[in-house]
Amino acid sequence: MLAQRILTAVIGVPILLAALYVGGIVWRVLVFLIIMAGLVEFARISGPGLYLDYLLVSGLSFLAVTYSGLDGTKLLLWLVFQLFYYMIRATFSGMHSFSSAFNLVGVLYVVVLYSFLVLVREEFGIVWTVFGLAVTWLTDTGAYFGGSCYGKRQLAPKISPKKSVEGALFGLLAAALTGVVFALIAGSSLEQTILFGVVLSVCAQLGDLVESAMKRERAVKDTGSLLPGHGGILDRVDSLAFVFPVLFALLSIFS
Repeated sequence: MLAQRILTAVIGVPILLAALYVGGIVWRVLVFLIIMAGLVEFARISGPGLYLDYLLVSGLSFLAVTYSGLDGTKLLLWLVFQLFYYMIRATFSGMHSFSSAFNLVGVLYVVVLYSFLVLVREEFGIVWTVFGLAVTWLTDTGAYFGGSCYGKRQLAPKISPKKSVEGALFGLLAAALTGVVFALIAGSSLEQTILFGVVLSVCAQLGDLVESAMKRERAVKDTGSLLPGHGGILDRVDSLAFVFPVLFALLSIFS
């Protein structure tokens, strides 16, 4: 399993970084493909009551809004549009407007949150995008090896029994060290960058737990099998869903 994870990373990470470096339409297309795969996986684990047309129409319309330049008016109109679409769709599908509310979660979770991969790259540049990815990956690595070697106390036994408090702390430490290295290379404020790293590390671990809770509720081990050793796209990028919106907020407030 570990060998498969490493091989997938060796192949996938250079592709991701190359697209990130080129930016523009190439990065947008890659994020689009990630989101589309994520929607398919979300649909796969959703069960009865899925509105695939809603996921696609509302999700892709948000991408269109994002890629054409996001502003308050467009965002408000999109929120109204997608809510109308969902309520009308639910009304004429057997009056399950509340029990099928996970459709709303699908659009907000998969499309809206992952769209911040594009927004951070285009608003704040490649360096901060790399920082977000590095903190996420190194948090995961630190938590994995720290938990494997020293893990004794379970972090969230009902959600993810294998995760430990010790692993989480090693993840925070890895993120703080990433902040130090980044500050030295980029010439940014050391204290602020370390703080950013720690906050994003917490977000990464929360994103991982949210994904685990979702899978546990749906009684599935993985969201898919696209990435050998990792499972599906959502299994691999779950932490990014929380990291990049928060990174965008931090940069918008403090930069």
